[in-house]
Amino acid sequence: MTTSEIALIDSNILVYATQTISQFYLPAKRLRDKGISGELSLCVCPQVLKEFFAVITSPKRVTHPCTPGEAITEIKKYIESKNIIKLPPREDVLDKMIALLEKYETKQQLIFDVQLVATMLSNGVTKIYTYNQEHFARFGEIEVSSP
Repeated sequence: MTTSEIALIDSNILVYATQTISQFYLPAKRLRDKGISGELSLCVCPQVLKEFFAVITSPKRVTHPCTPGEAITEIKKYIESKNIIKLPPREDVLDKMIALLEKYETKQQLIFDVQLVATMLSNGVTKIYTYNQEHFARFGEIEVSSP
C-alpha cells in the first residue's frame, strides 16, 4: 500500500459518526466503519483525535455531548484499530506548516487546518475526508472529499 491510497479522516467525520440525529451520521459512520474494518485505508493523527475530544464533550458544539469517559472510549477505537493508521507528528511538520503559511493566506483558527495539512504532507498523505471542504479546498497539495 502506498501513502497515496491512504486518506486522513477529519475530526468532523468522527464527530458526526457519533451523533445519530445528524444528517451526516450515516455517511460518516459508514466511512469510519470501512476504515476500522480495513475496507478503506484511513488514518488519524493526534490533532484530529484532540479536536474530536474537544468537540464531542462540548454541549456548545454538539446536541448530545459525550462524557469524557465516553469520548476516551471512542478515541481508543481508533488508537487500538489495526486498520486505522496513526500518523505521527514528524520532525519536518513545522517546516511544512511555515511553508504553507507563507503560501496561503491564513488567519485565526485556520492555522489548525494548515497544521493538519502539514502533518498529512509530512507523512505522504494527500487525501482528506471532511465535511469542511471549503477549509481545505485552497490547498492544491491535497485532494478533498466528503463521505
